Amino acid sequence: MTVPRFTLRWPTATLVVGLAAAVTWGIFVAGTARTVRAQPKKQAAKAATADILTETDIIAQVTGSLNRSVKYMAGVQIRDGSPMDGAWDDCNAPNAMAILSIMGLGHVPGRGPYTDVLERAKKYILRTQEDSGLFRSKRIPGSGPMYSHGLVTLCMAEMYGMDPDPKLEEGVRKAVDLIVRCQSSAGGWRYQPNPSTQDVSVTVMQVVALRAANNAEIPVPQKTIDNAVKYIKSCAHPKGGFGYTGPAQGPHTTAAGILSLQLLGHYNDPTVIKALDHMSKVPVKWGKSGGVTYFYYFHYYAIQGNYQAGGKYWNQWHPQVREMFLEKQNEDGSWDVPAGMSEQASVVGRNKVYWTAMASLVLEVYMHYLPAYQR
Repeated sequence: MTVPRFTLRWPTATLVVGLAAAVTWGIFVAGTARTVRAQPKKQAAKAATADILTETDIIAQVTGSLNRSVKYMAGVQIRDGSPMDGAWDDCNAPNAMAILSIMGLGHVPGRGPYTDVLERAKKYILRTQEDSGLFRSKRIPGSGPMYSHGLVTLCMAEMYGMDPDPKLEEGVRKAVDLIVRCQSSAGGWRYQPNPSTQDVSVTVMQVVALRAANNAEIPVPQKTIDNAVKYIKSCAHPKGGFGYTGPAQGPHTTAAGILSLQLLGHYNDPTVIKALDHMSKVPVKWGKSGGVTYFYYFHYYAIQGNYQAGGKYWNQWHPQVREMFLEKQNEDGSWDVPAGMSEQASVVGRNKVYWTAMASLVLEVYMHYLPAYQR
């Protein structure tokens, strides 16, 4: 029996990973130039926390920042020949983010300065996969493994698009099958690898993973996608925003809900537009603001949602975020977490990997290398 596909209902990638850097930079420069020039002077000054930069300056600052961050992460990878060799943390979520951020700067597995770093990381993560398809971390934060499983599946699917390793393909297919099997009757996912209850936070990560799998030509049943759309829409607040398990306006789940529906092809759904308008009122600030307590989680989804929306949403959002992260980067290439956030080291792990990888992924939305970051 042929498994139904949903490729035509999801936008195909506009770029192919591994294109010549000149092509990518050309698109980046052109897009940036349009963004900057489209803003009236007063609005642009309000939006950015620094003077408006030229395209060349933006390229130099963002790429310089990301080169430092990737070098930092490569330097703190475990390389001691132990069972942890190739990892950054004993939780797979930071491991997946570190790999994604290295690839997000255009470093392709199998060649370049980070060949060994990516190969070790891939082998480590594949060693953590159970027969069921679950990528199970040694350390499982929170209530269960499905959030980190979604992140790892996203990471491995993106890597498979660049690395035709049969073991990698087998791992991704098993991981995707597990996600499909674990969808709840309401259409979402929860922390445990079984079809029980659901919330938007865990659901969004499975959606992003399935989008990446689709880009890598690994089929996903249409029914899985339709039910996910139905569930996410059920969490939309009438005045804009998405809740954790039902209609509400939390900033974190609003950003997650927006991106989920966009990646499922519902870019102009009324719930998405209302949520974008609601999210645009959250102040971009290094610290608590607008109810944001999971700083990196929020900005990871918010910048992608605004990028997918384009137009005024992208123009108003990204200059503020870009300047904030460029300003707050440490000299060694890492980032810290703002005071008072819930993503402290005791929760997210050692060596600043979570913070640094997430900040890098936010800035790499500009780069277009990862298919999951493309419109």
